[in-house]
Amino acid sequence: MSASSSRLDFSQAQALLRQHANPKDAWVGHCHQVAKVARCLGTALLQAGADFDLDLLEVRALLHDIGRSKTHGPLHGWSGFCLLQAAGHAAEGRGCLTHWLKGRSLEEVAANEHWQPSLAHKAFAALDPPQWELADSVLSVADSSVQHTTIVPMAQRHQDLLARYGSSPWLQRAAELAESHAAELEECLGFPLDQLLHPLFGDTDHAHAS
Repeated sequence: MSASSSRLDFSQAQALLRQHANPKDAWVGHCHQVAKVARCLGTALLQAGADFDLDLLEVRALLHDIGRSKTHGPLHGWSGFCLLQAAGHAAEGRGCLTHWLKGRSLEEVAANEHWQPSLAHKAFAALDPPQWELADSVLSVADSSVQHTTIVPMAQRHQDLLARYGSSPWLQRAAELAESHAAELEECLGFPLDQLLHPLFGDTDHAHAS
């Protein structure tokens, strides 16, 4: 595909995900669940007067972890963006970057041991537009609401991450930023997110989980 490839719809994004991953991999189920939460949140926000492309948001959510087809390491977000950019889908690949950058500043990312400063500059240069958007906050919250392949309250998801990977400034900052994004969404909606997402808590994607 060339850089002028047309925008992916959800079924095309699913096909692309299948092309690069074993559908039984747990992270594929995670992606489907994040897309489900993003669609739920996005629909409610649009009804509350927000303005963004809901279909694009759902595709970004579905593909946000596609870099795990290359690596499960800390730079899977960059790997996923590069994969989609090479296929002509940089706009869809934004979610690969934002779910990992989480709204951090360039200086904060460049100072982290997992990033070479030059790579941090490349990642931020790839953000188009460069500023953090409401749709990015939706994806951040959606990703923070899915533990493996099960939709859960954000606090539970972050506790699980700390238990699995150990406490670190990077993970603690991710939780802090996700909470700020949740507060942003709640301000737009006018009610707590758990009120909206509670019916989804406990929902597990068995079809794509190993």
